[in-house]
This record gives sequence, structure tokens and C-alpha cells, in this order.
Amino acid sequence: MTALDGDILVITGPPGAGKSTMARALVERLDLAVLLQGDWFFDSVKSGWIPPWTPESRHQNTVVTEAMAAAASQFARGGYAVVVEGIVGPWFLDTFVPAVGDVDVHYVVIRPSEDVAMTRAVAREAPALVDPEPVTKMYKAFEALGPHEHHVIDTSGHDVADTVAEVLARLDAGALRL
Repeated sequence: MTALDGDILVITGPPGAGKSTMARALVERLDLAVLLQGDWFFDSVKSGWIPPWTPESRHQNTVVTEAMAAAASQFARGGYAVVVEGIVGPWFLDTFVPAVGDVDVHYVVIRPSEDVAMTRAVAREAPALVDPEPVTKMYKAFEALGPHEHHVIDTSGHDVADTVAEVLARLDAGALRL
């Protein structure tokens, strides 16, 4: 039994933050867990896809966010610890949280320094986002999160095990609950 059974944890942050790596390591530590990767939901849009970092993608991003929330909610209601990994910035929490209904949502922003995120992002292989311009734009969107700043973990000097341990400690303390 973990602090996450039947709940949802959204792991977000800019490209290159280490969300996918950390999410995979985290679910390995949980007894009954589901990992939903945001990229899969965006990749499911086969016709009319709009790059999600552009202003004209707002409708598409809202629909994709609602689809992620619906899937996460269904698994959580089945008793699974659900980890949703992807770019679900605070600007989409007003869409995501109501779409999950009465399931508890926890939220963590993985945010290394901009240099670390950029180095990681541009070193990845396509189809991952490797273009420095949108990577920088998306990093800037996660820089000052106001009321959500306490959900941030600076992973610049962390390895994966350190990050997983910190996330689990914050979950146990109730510090990531929205």
C-alpha cells in the first residue's frame, strides 16, 4: 500500500527535465500502478495534429488533457496508483482536475536548471522535441509557477533514485496533493 493507491500523480515539467525516466522508475516501486505517458495521447492525434507548444493548439491540448484525465480517473477508481507523465502545466489543471472527478490528484513539477534541461532535450532522438526554440519557450513557461511553486523539485543535482525518493517522501507527507 502506498500513499498513491487509487490516486493520480501528475509528473510534469519542461522538455529534458527527466519526467519519463523518473516516472518509469517510480512505478517500478509501486505495487499496483499504471503509467500514462502524455506523448502517447498527443501521438494519437493522427489527422489535424498541431504542435502542442503553439498558441493555435489550445483546443487540441484541452481535448488531449481531458482524455488523459479520463483514462487516469478510470484506472484510479480501479485501485491503481496512476502516474501521468507529460507536459501538464498549471495552465491545464483547471481542465485536468475537474475531468478526474472525485479522485485525489497529486502534482509534481520536475525542473532542473535551464542548462541541464536544454542539454538533455537536444541530446534526445526524434521524434522527441529537440528544437531549442520551443524547448526554451516551454522551459520559460515552467519558471515561475506562483501558487504551484511548492510542487517543484529542482533535479539539477539529483540522480533518478534521489528524485524518486524525494517524490515518495513528499507524497507520504501530503505535500503534493492539489
